[in-house]
Amino acid sequence: MASELAANTLHAHANIQFRGSRVWPVAGTPELWLYLRRVGGQQELVCKFFDSLPGWKPGVSADPADDTADWETGRGLRVVEELSQGRWGHHPTRARLGAWKVPGKVVWFAVPVPVSRGLDRFQRPQPGSCEAASELQSMLDERGVGGHIVRSDAPASGMSVLSIRRDLTVWCRSRVVSWTTREGRRECRAFYDMVDAAEQIVCRHEELDSTRQRDAD
Repeated sequence: MASELAANTLHAHANIQFRGSRVWPVAGTPELWLYLRRVGGQQELVCKFFDSLPGWKPGVSADPADDTADWETGRGLRVVEELSQGRWGHHPTRARLGAWKVPGKVVWFAVPVPVSRGLDRFQRPQPGSCEAASELQSMLDERGVGGHIVRSDAPASGMSVLSIRRDLTVWCRSRVVSWTTREGRRECRAFYDMVDAAEQIVCRHEELDSTRQRDAD
């Protein structure tokens, strides 16, 4: 699955930005991200491939059902669909590396971690709400979306609120990070899943940017 997504990503990396012909790219380089998260009481390993294309190449479908004999038009996604048993997807996000955090997208899949190999990090004492909010804010700053965050802490109530932008407010309380998705659903992540929480919040931020751009056009 990783090799299929890597091949698709590298095939579409012509938009890498260079400062000159003999230097490393400063932004837009394909990136591979791996992290653990907990879903429905089970642990899983998430594998994501980033590129700085906001969407799919012309003529290329993101739907494995539209697969043809040519791997460039979706066969790799069919492999991922079948081997991951449907645990895959794609969403807008921002790069983690490079001189600045350019927008783009990731294609991802997840595989379960056997219970016998589960990690004890999910059993460690969790930070308080203010500490968790600080960790999350730092992560968002590193992704280039934290420059205008307005933060309010209420230690006595065990709550911190991060107002990231219009229509995107994040609550840290009761050991849970929560925010509202594009569909109006309340999304939650435990404090020990801060990496995934930050990634999903960046995704929501980029969705709002896309909506604003479409409205302006």
